[in-house]
Amino acid sequence: MNFYKFVIKAFKCFSSIFFKYKVIGRDNIPDEGNIIIASNHKSNLDPIFLAAAIENREVAAIAKKEIFKIKPLGFILKKLNVIPINREKPDVSTIKNILRAIKEGYVLGIFPEGTRIKEPGFGQAKGGLSVFAIKGKALVIPVSIISNYKLFNRVTVYIDKPISFEEYYKQKLTSEENEKLAQNVLEVIKENYYINSK
Repeated sequence: MNFYKFVIKAFKCFSSIFFKYKVIGRDNIPDEGNIIIASNHKSNLDPIFLAAAIENREVAAIAKKEIFKIKPLGFILKKLNVIPINREKPDVSTIKNILRAIKEGYVLGIFPEGTRIKEPGFGQAKGGLSVFAIKGKALVIPVSIISNYKLFNRVTVYIDKPISFEEYYKQKLTSEENEKLAQNVLEVIKENYYINSK
């Protein structure tokens, strides 16, 4: 068993033992093709819950570059395919690394809001999701993580059907247009969050 599979197995055990962990819609993750999973982000536990939910593909997530300075966390994150990014101004090499990961068959994991939203509700989506989906010719799968993050309480990971950005592949979009497309995905995530929170 390689390191990635070992850690994902540990994530699943952690999620199942300490929470009432449930995944809805695993079948919506295709076995092949360019894929981005986009999720809401309220807790440091979200990457664990998200990675544990994807059984048929390896995930390459994006994380702020600052956490890679923490040792040995940075080493472990690299082993788990996590790509460091400057959230304020991603450089060209980072974007190339992200697009390469998509094309190499990894499922790119991204939080459209760009950071944790600790207070109730949601933030605004950043345009990066749309940029990566269009440049990477990837389907976007909205994922809602529903939890109060208290031990032994319910965690639901709701995986919706893929959204295609194909009609925009040959267009040159503005920053505002990319943000609007990303926000449309976030609206789906929000809708599923509230429906499944009842």
